[in-house]
Amino acid sequence: MEWSQLQKFKVAAQEENFSRAAELLDTSQPFLSQSIRRLEDELGYTLFDREGKRIFLNDSGRIFLQTVLQMEELMSNTQLRLEELNNISHPEVSLFVSSASTLLPELLLYLRKRNPKIRYKIRQWKGSNEIVEDDIQILPGPIGRMPALSFQEKNVSDKNTGDEILLIEEIHLALPQEHVLLQKEEITMNDLRLQEFIMLNDSWTLGKAIQQEFHRQLFTPKNIILVDNPNMMREFQKSRIGIAFVPSISWHYFAGNEIVLRPVADFSLSRMVHLRTKPRRYLTEEQKECIRGIREFFSEKRRQYHSQ
Repeated sequence: MEWSQLQKFKVAAQEENFSRAAELLDTSQPFLSQSIRRLEDELGYTLFDREGKRIFLNDSGRIFLQTVLQMEELMSNTQLRLEELNNISHPEVSLFVSSASTLLPELLLYLRKRNPKIRYKIRQWKGSNEIVEDDIQILPGPIGRMPALSFQEKNVSDKNTGDEILLIEEIHLALPQEHVLLQKEEITMNDLRLQEFIMLNDSWTLGKAIQQEFHRQLFTPKNIILVDNPNMMREFQKSRIGIAFVPSISWHYFAGNEIVLRPVADFSLSRMVHLRTKPRRYLTEEQKECIRGIREFFSEKRRQYHSQ
């Protein structure tokens, strides 16, 4: 059993298609099929169920894939440790940000100021079938009618997922400057029935949670414009097209003098923002430095927001 065989099996298992896997591996489909057959003969078990040209990972295959992925992770960790032992640096850190993206430019400036030697590879979008995992991820956590716990009460890490809470923020109403509702001392949901809303569609955790809360309250606004990304939502807001429910802390720094954030008396959703690293993955010194910087940045943002 060779390492190259295991890599071929992994790609075939992830694609569940020998032709696509062979193309990705830059080899021929017959050669890949023969390699998998030899691996199955050596193990004494079939790893795929075959129906004509289609293949499906069976129970034995799923167990074996899990082992191969663990072996791959162990090899990667070992390689990194050996390189660091021999003073080989790893200046590039990959960062995936799908939450609190309004803070991303300021976060990057903060990280670069802390350590200008680190190069960052930053992404915001992933394909639905994409399996590549970035070194560090900033992700949306749960959104719901959470009890008003302090950040310190919630600030714990999940050893199984590698998740750590960076932020807990209430969902507030974003209104353009001089909007008539800003004249009210207290805004309620009833005040919003004739308003036009901009909302993320329900493929987004935030959009889905807000729509569910509308349904729970039997609230039907005049009109809802559904968008498929936060950037479009922010541009519409700045163009005074509709109002929106948004995360209070991360949007506070985006709003500037054009948008005002206000709580709504009978609307009480909060959301978390998580920092995630893959459990059991060895972290390089550069990755650890990036994580320390992210923690400090969000800590400072929380402090600034609550001191106002």
